[in-house]
This record gives sequence, structure tokens and C-alpha cells, in this order.
Amino acid sequence: MSEYSFGYDPSDDPSDLGEAGQQPQGPKWFREGLDKLSGQVQELKAENDRLKSAQVKTQVEDALKAKGYAPAAAGLYTGTPDKLDDWLTANGGALAKLPPVPGEGGGAGEQAPQGPPATTVPADGQEAMQRMAEQGTQGVAPPQGTDAEIAAALKAAQTPEQFAEIMRSHGSQYNWS
Repeated sequence: MSEYSFGYDPSDDPSDLGEAGQQPQGPKWFREGLDKLSGQVQELKAENDRLKSAQVKTQVEDALKAKGYAPAAAGLYTGTPDKLDDWLTANGGALAKLPPVPGEGGGAGEQAPQGPPATTVPADGQEAMQRMAEQGTQGVAPPQGTDAEIAAALKAAQTPEQFAEIMRSHGSQYNWS
């Protein structure tokens, strides 16, 4: 071996790079590069583990919330999300329940308001609103048929007069002439 070979011998097995207990071979920059890459791989593994555990915790929190338990109980559970039901059967009695959400059934003390909904229009404006609503519907026919039927009729119209008639019959007040 010459003094410029940097320790490279083609007969060496390349799979022994970086194994413990062996003297590192190759140029210094190669060894440093391997050390740097090894450190980056370890950092990525740690970050991946952290993200996986955060994802599992989020899944457990969502499952607990869906079952009516406080999501903070996810810190007590250390298993996988698919085993949560078994754990809740054994320990669910000791966990805090979420307060019932108004409007989501089950509330015995809840009653639906009686009568029409309260209006936000002042009393002096209600009569004017009623007149506008009546005027808006005078002389206008409600649409007949589904959107697909109307579209098919419009496509089938041969003349502008037929198109205008279809549009008027479906409530258009525009003068198509």
C-alpha cells in the first residue's frame, strides 16, 4: 500500500464501515461526513418518534371527546388508540365527563322555544317588510321542474321567442324581446 492510498483496499468489505470496535478507515472528511449523517439520522428518528406520539395523543383525545370524556384524560392513557375502549371500560368511571352541549339531545331540562321565532325587525318596519315581500312575488310564477329539466328545455329552444317564453314561465321578469 502506498502512502497516498488513504487506507483504501479494494479487498475490504464495504459493509464494515462504522462498526463499533474497528479502527475507522478512509480519509478524515469521509469519517466526519459519516458521523454527521449518523447524527442527522438520529435527530430525524427522534423527531419522527415525537411526531408519532403527538399523532397518537391527538387520536386518543379525539376518541375521548367523541365518547364524552374530557380530552385531558389522554395524558393518562399510554396504549394504542384501538385499545382505548378496553381501557375506558376498566377506568372510565374515574374520568371527568364533558358537560352536555346545549342543543345536542339528552338534556331533560331543555325545552324548545314555543311559537314563531322572535323577529329582529322593529315594529314600525315589519309592515313595510310584509309589503315588500308581497310585491316581490306578484306576477312571478314559481319555478317549475328541476334544474336539469329547465336546462334541457332551454337547450331545446329553437328561437329567441321560445327561449323568452321559457324564461318568463320560470319567473324571469326580464324583457327578452
